[in-house]
Amino acid sequence: MDYNGSAMVAMKGINCVAIATDTRLSTQLMTISQNMQKVFKVNDKCLMGLAGLATDVKTLYVFYIYS
Repeated sequence: MDYNGSAMVAMKGINCVAIATDTRLSTQLMTISQNMQKVFKVNDKCLMGLAGLATDVKTLYVFYIYS
């Protein structure tokens, strides 16, 4: 329950969108992984960016896949 933190920013253009996020998974000052996926494709026109507690990100993603 300690693997927190994420930086994420999104922007919308006239015919485009962008989501930028870090892919680091860490606890306090220790890096656990550098390739955690935090942006997921919902369909052809929708992306979902999840930041925060790593277990919540995984839970929401698995819930989305199996619903």
